Amino acid sequence: MEVTKKVRRLLLENDLNATQLAEKIGTSQSNLSQKMKNESYSVQDLIKIAEATESTLDITFTLKDGTKI
Repeated sequence: MEVTKKVRRLLLENDLNATQLAEKIGTSQSNLSQKMKNESYSVQDLIKIAEATESTLDITFTLKDGTKI
């Protein structure tokens, strides 16, 4: 699933809109919208989004054989 789809799901699950999330993570709504449009999140952005939505962030690499690192 694309990151933006996951962020939108977090918004729905937390009854938030993009403006409210942007405020919680310390950015403007236009900046967050641009990140969502371009799928251009930094790891720090994702950490802030997780904290703002009281969720956890898990990042894994998956090898060709399915092994997760």
